[in-house]
Amino acid sequence: MRTKALLLTAALSAAGVATSMAQVYSVNAVGYVNLSIAPGLAIVANPLNGTNNNLNTVLPLANDGSQDGVTIYRFNVAAQNYSSAIQWVGGFGWFSADPAEDYTVNPGEAFFVQNTLSGPLNVTFVGDVPQGSLHNSFAGANNLSLRSSQVPQAAPIGDPSTPNTLGFPALDGDTLYVFNPATQNYKEAYQYVGGFGWFSANADDPGAAGPTIPVATGFFVQGTGPLSRSWDRTFSVN
Repeated sequence: MRTKALLLTAALSAAGVATSMAQVYSVNAVGYVNLSIAPGLAIVANPLNGTNNNLNTVLPLANDGSQDGVTIYRFNVAAQNYSSAIQWVGGFGWFSADPAEDYTVNPGEAFFVQNTLSGPLNVTFVGDVPQGSLHNSFAGANNLSLRSSQVPQAAPIGDPSTPNTLGFPALDGDTLYVFNPATQNYKEAYQYVGGFGWFSANADDPGAAGPTIPVATGFFVQGTGPLSRSWDRTFSVN
């Protein structure tokens, strides 16, 4: 029940239909990801490592007031609830009423963006493609985390034994909740079953490799097992 309430809260009464599309460009290890967010909610993630990964440098919007009101909602894993809303204010930047709010969004973290505009919100992430040994912590003990791939790679979520996937370290009972911006709701839950893979009762079940996670997109994971876990990968642009 608690999980359902938290996920429903994430809908945040957004109006309109939303979709998101990303284009990735890279020159050696320097990457550029263009993301288009339609009106409504979407789970967005920073897929590149910028100079400081502060929202004001990672996700700057227009300073002329034309994009004021776009809002970010971050999930606090420790408290298992949402932190204060962060809103864009032209000429100032991202602002939260909570003076303790952390504006850092590192690769592997995800957050909700509510596009309150009448048309698409087009943003560009610029930075280095994370490489080497990558570690992305998330909660176990049936707690929720809002996470994403640390690299700009669209692939099924998978598990470490499945090639051509994101190699998520899945344990029996882990559950994924993927937000569908087109319907402004969650797709059917995907649960991991050892010896088989990811399973969903939905007729559109993608199979054992699980759902494909697009670039610069996040998802909720309700992890079983130890209190804290790590999604470890070794990645190279070569």
